[in-house]
Amino acid sequence: MREGGGGQQAGRRGGATPWRRLPWIGAGILALVIGAALFAADGAPPSSRLAGAGMVPLSPPPASAAWTPPLAAPPRAEEVAAEEARLAALRDIRAALERDIATLRAELDAAQRALPARKTTPVEPAGPAPPQLARLAPAPAPVERPLRIVLHHRTASAQGASAAEEVAGRLREAGLEVQATRTAPFVPSTPVVRYFHEEDQAAAARIAGRLGRGWAIQDFRAYQPQPSPQTIEVWIPGG
Repeated sequence: MREGGGGQQAGRRGGATPWRRLPWIGAGILALVIGAALFAADGAPPSSRLAGAGMVPLSPPPASAAWTPPLAAPPRAEEVAAEEARLAALRDIRAALERDIATLRAELDAAQRALPARKTTPVEPAGPAPPQLARLAPAPAPVERPLRIVLHHRTASAQGASAAEEVAGRLREAGLEVQATRTAPFVPSTPVVRYFHEEDQAAAARIAGRLGRGWAIQDFRAYQPQPSPQTIEVWIPGG
C-alpha cells in the first residue's frame, strides 16, 4: 500500500512540473522578441523607433497652418487720387521756384558783368569861388512868425475876466501881443501856460516866467487836433 501510494505521489509531482515552468518560458520568449525589435530599430530614425515600439509617428504640421502676416488693406481710389494731386502741386511749386532762381541768377550775372564796364568820372578839385559869387550878399535869415497867444478864463466869471485883463496887460508890457481871449466852462485849478509843439516849449517857459511865481508850463503835444505852431494858451484858474 505504501509503495503504491508513494508511486502515485511521485507521478503527481512529475505531472505538475511542466505547468509550473510555462510562465518562465513565456517571459523568456517575450524578452527575446523585445530585444530583437530594439536591435532591428537601432539604425532607424527616432520616429521609426517610436513607431516600432507601438507609438504613433508625428506628422509635420500642414503648410496652411503656418502663421502669415495680415495683408494691408489696399488704398482707396480717392486717397490715391488725392496723393497724386498733392505730389503734382508740389512738383509745380518746385518748378516755379527753380525758374525764379534761374531768373535771379541770370540778373545777378548780368549786373556783375555790367559793373566793370562803368567808368568813374574823375572829380575835379574845387577851386576858389568865382569873384561874382563872393560879392553876393548873404541870404536873409528866415522871418520868425510871431507867437499866437490866447487867454482862457472861466465862463460867466467876473473875477476870471478881470484876471485875464491883468494878464494881457502884463504880456503887452513885455512886448507880447495877445491874439484873443476866450471863455471855457472848465478851467484848471492852477495857472498854466500850454504849448503844443516841441519848438514852442522855450517860448511857453519865457511867458510863464514873465507872469511870475505860481505859473507852470504844460506839455500838450499829444493833444488832437493840434493847433498851428507858435500857438500858446494861457489858462487862468477860476475863482
